[in-house]
Formats: sequence, C-alpha cells, structure tokens
Amino acid sequence: MRIRSATTRDRSWILPLAPRLHDFGPPPYRPRDQMDRAVVASIDEALSGARPDAVVFVAETPSGEPQGFIHLHGATDFFTGERHGHVSDIVVMSEAEGRGVGQALMAAAETWARDLGYRLLSLHVFDGNARARSFYERLGYGPDILKLIKPLR
Repeated sequence: MRIRSATTRDRSWILPLAPRLHDFGPPPYRPRDQMDRAVVASIDEALSGARPDAVVFVAETPSGEPQGFIHLHGATDFFTGERHGHVSDIVVMSEAEGRGVGQALMAAAETWARDLGYRLLSLHVFDGNARARSFYERLGYGPDILKLIKPLR
C-alpha cells in the first residue's frame, strides 16, 4: 500500500467515489443527493488548491491502482480556539475493504496532523453508521460532542 498526495489527475476517480460516504443510509431528513453534492464540492475545492489548509491523500497499490482517499483540513476548536486537524472524508473502494486501506489512510492523517504541530485530530461520523463508528473506536477515537437533531417538519 502506498499513500501519496492527490493530484488533479485523481479527480476523475475521487469525485465519483465520494458519494460512497453515504451508502450507510443517512437520516431521512438529510436528502442523499444534497449530501453527495456537498461532499463532492468540498473535495473538489481541496483538489483544486482553493483551500490552502486542505489536503487529499490517496491510497494505491504498488502498481498504482487507486484504493481510496482521505480529505483533511485544519479546524478551530470553538471552546479553546486551538487549531487541530480534521478528517473531513475518508472513502475506501468496496473491492479494497478489509485490506487495511482505511487504517493506512488514517495513519497518514495522524502523521499529517502531527507534522503540522496539531495536538488533536477530529472527525464526524453519523450515529447510524455503526461500521464507521466501530472502525474509529478501534483506532482510539472517542466521542467529544454529541449533536442532537429534531426535524420540525
């Protein structure tokens, strides 16, 4: 497994893969197509270099076959004002699941954050995405703030 920085050439497989993030079945009050468009736009912005604190790393086989990607950016803690790294999106191709791709991408994210001097690395995960939650917990991530939602219409 090789991890490298994404290039604009990777856009052709990264952007179509990004909606896989929502295959778990998002909450009914969040339209899937709207979520997909928002994620693709955010990743595209990072790939284009429009956001200087954002980066996308790619996991690939030794022969260069893409296996997945991770989109990271800097964030600021609301309470302390401390800058930290944030995992915005991580997607592994279905055929590469269970082969350590996600772990390798998360390890790259932690290295990226440490290299920038960040003390923390955060991420968001939907409550209903049990598989992702279990994965992150195995890597040592734990809950911080719980966001509750009540649809009003």
